[in-house]
Amino acid sequence: MKLLTAVCVCLTLSQAKAQAPAPAPVKPSEAKLVLEAPDTARIGELVRFDVSESTADSFKWLMCPASDDFLTYNEGRRAVFSARAKGEYQFIVACAKDGTVDAVTHIVKVSGPPPQPTSQSLTEWIPFWAWEMNLPDNEAKILANNFESIAERKLAEPQDWIKATAEANRESLGASLSNWRPMLDKIQTVLQKRAEEGSLTTPDQHVETWLEIAEGLRKI
Repeated sequence: MKLLTAVCVCLTLSQAKAQAPAPAPVKPSEAKLVLEAPDTARIGELVRFDVSESTADSFKWLMCPASDDFLTYNEGRRAVFSARAKGEYQFIVACAKDGTVDAVTHIVKVSGPPPQPTSQSLTEWIPFWAWEMNLPDNEAKILANNFESIAERKLAEPQDWIKATAEANRESLGASLSNWRPMLDKIQTVLQKRAEEGSLTTPDQHVETWLEIAEGLRKI
């Protein structure tokens, strides 16, 4: 009886070992490129590239078009670039480890200042001022929404337009509104001049002007 029990135990263990999956073979560490870099920049701005989080032993960089203003350092794990002209710049970085390779292509779009307006249109001047002040386009769209929303209300009195717009801007941007104060002061100067000239007195004129401002903000 004991012999039969021992045989059954052995058979059970043998079946369990036969059914257990074989351990996966250990693969060599493969190259994996991890790039941190911006998609956009301004003329003269220092663009930083970082691949230090990659799994790699070596790196190789290529820039198209080639430029003396592109520099790699820290054994290729970091790089910097500054554009002298607007346009799209392509960067190709490859890495290698244990006989494996990986590569990434990245494009940085560099913008330049818009031409100085020759008209009195706020649609043209607002993007020009925004470039000089380096104001963010996402907040510009928020302000554009505010001006469009106020225009739809077609308020009766000029002071009501200013008050409603100021309240909407404070609620939308909060503390960030202080960054826009120089821009809003320039706009206010234009509005005061138009009011003195009699071209900004009626609700219809305010609607037209507020939409003009909104269009300029959306061009940032």
